[in-house]
Amino acid sequence: MARGCCWRNTSVVFFLGIVCLLLGPAKGKFTPVDISPLERYQLDETKLTSAEYFRSWLTNVYNPIGQKMAQSAVQASWDYNTNITAVNEAATIESSQASANLTRLVAKIAAKFDLSQSRNTRMKTTQKKMKELGDASLDPAELTELVKIVNGMESVYSTAKICFDPNAHVNKASLENPTNCAESKKLPFDPDLINFMKNSTWDAKKRRYVWKAWRDVSGKKVRKDYIRYIQLKNKAAKLTGYNDNGQYWRSEYTDENAGYTDSDFLKDLDDLWLQIKPLYGEMHAYVRRKLINKLPHEHLSPTGPIPGHLIGDMFSQEWTSMLDFTQLFPAKPLLDVTDEMKRQNYTVDKMFHLSEQFQIELGLKPMPETFWEKSLFVKPKDGREVVCHASAWDFYRTGDVRIKMCTEVNMDDLITIHHEMGHIQYFLQYADQMMVFRGGANSGFHEAVGDTLALSVKTPKHLSWLGLLKNNKNDRESDLNYMFSTALDKIAFLPFAYIMDRYRYDVFSGKIGTNELNSGWWNYALEYQGIIPAVPRTEDDFDPGAKYHIDADVEYMRYFISFVIQFQFHKALCDASGHAGPLYQCDINQSKKAGELLSSMLSLGGSQPWPVAMEKITGSRVMDAAPLLEFFQPMTDYLKAENRKNGDVAGW
Repeated sequence: MARGCCWRNTSVVFFLGIVCLLLGPAKGKFTPVDISPLERYQLDETKLTSAEYFRSWLTNVYNPIGQKMAQSAVQASWDYNTNITAVNEAATIESSQASANLTRLVAKIAAKFDLSQSRNTRMKTTQKKMKELGDASLDPAELTELVKIVNGMESVYSTAKICFDPNAHVNKASLENPTNCAESKKLPFDPDLINFMKNSTWDAKKRRYVWKAWRDVSGKKVRKDYIRYIQLKNKAAKLTGYNDNGQYWRSEYTDENAGYTDSDFLKDLDDLWLQIKPLYGEMHAYVRRKLINKLPHEHLSPTGPIPGHLIGDMFSQEWTSMLDFTQLFPAKPLLDVTDEMKRQNYTVDKMFHLSEQFQIELGLKPMPETFWEKSLFVKPKDGREVVCHASAWDFYRTGDVRIKMCTEVNMDDLITIHHEMGHIQYFLQYADQMMVFRGGANSGFHEAVGDTLALSVKTPKHLSWLGLLKNNKNDRESDLNYMFSTALDKIAFLPFAYIMDRYRYDVFSGKIGTNELNSGWWNYALEYQGIIPAVPRTEDDFDPGAKYHIDADVEYMRYFISFVIQFQFHKALCDASGHAGPLYQCDINQSKKAGELLSSMLSLGGSQPWPVAMEKITGSRVMDAAPLLEFFQPMTDYLKAENRKNGDVAGW
């Protein structure tokens, strides 16, 4: 399943087929916002210690202007993402400067309040955050440079192509120069290279070529810019009062006023990984054995790591495409309904409406009409270059929420749609909150919502109910196959999600120097994923930069967190629905009680600290992998027994 990106972080606000033809090419215009009313507003100096007065200022003075700026900033970003041109890039730069000007002004005004003696910890934390400038602390020239660097890296990722014909032999010329061919012979990452890496032919030579060629035309091209990006992000973080940009990113999850520190958060992350690590180790050992059997000429070590190109994904983060030769009980049918979807003439439009209907039948909000009119559901055929990476967008206008996605008719994209629609539902639920609270309890919550719903949608029970899975039988073997197919998505992803930011935390802190950006990445991949590069790598390469979220300045720990807490959410919703039986069999379909419980959390937005939002839905204030382990426990027991029988030991 492709991981969508929820929103972008500008200095002021957080945001993130048929339709694209209706939209036409974007205009590349930023609409200026008059922020002078904020400057002219006279604060009552006798009330500057009052949290209620601060809230009143937020609601009545800041909110209208902040909302207009958010609308303009998101529109400029949307225009660029749906039509990558120099004109549209210029609009994003203008937007960033305008947003930075507002951030500086708001920080100056917020600093006039003194809430140190207030017992309202939420307003104290909000004031602290509003005083922080983030990227806006850079001078205008440096901020423009940072925006251009991020736009440029994102453009490299989105427009990169390699010479490749999946049906032809890989020749020497291509190996030496993967771009030396006619334009018509070049393939982009999405969907062509993604689909090739998923194919089941497993031609190791071709896979090795594609693995390396993609990194040559993407990550390798942005290494120099990324080093400057590190410098600028760290400078902005230090000017904002943090040691480095990693600590600044982590501050979204911490709350000094509530006694939850940066050290507490880092320890919680480590503890979560230690809970999950044994399960991942058993699955890694089992899959390694299957690869040894399938690819004897690759000479894989039965006790070693796995080369990245042999996993059915460009980044070794999702292993579901290996299901056809790793399934626990191969005599049973595969839990991939893509062929049935095509047989039933599913369309992209039907896939989105199916996701909406699932939400409506839980008692959640329907999609506004503008969602269907303005979203981009398929890759344009009018020659535009677009950022295909799936994302959900809140335009901060009544009913204006959108998805941008180059959708294809397959099961993976059906699940990705549910993920993105979860973001949209969250937007709709907290739309009545003031601007500073129009966001998730934390970014991990935002990522978890749609995946929580998809845990029900992916069950054999639900797929059968949809008429997509025929002759399903709930026997032990089928259940274990379902858990394993889910684990190839969920469990395989966790160490990758973990290292994406543990690596960047070390890069920002200087623990990994700019002369070891690539080796530092592969040290982490080996330690946590048990994955090694397909071919020897050097410091001329920059393999992390082949991943969208690295180029696009997107914090990634949200995904690790979301893959843990979505099982906490799922268990709570299943309990509310009255489900009886194993957690992996739960489908909350049509449960109004489950929908009501979910809404009670979603509607809070960011108005409460995330532990309070967690407690609202789960009854607990802590992140815990126990529900995840419960979901997979029967499969874990089976893998342990199989590995012992085959003489395989977890680890590498």
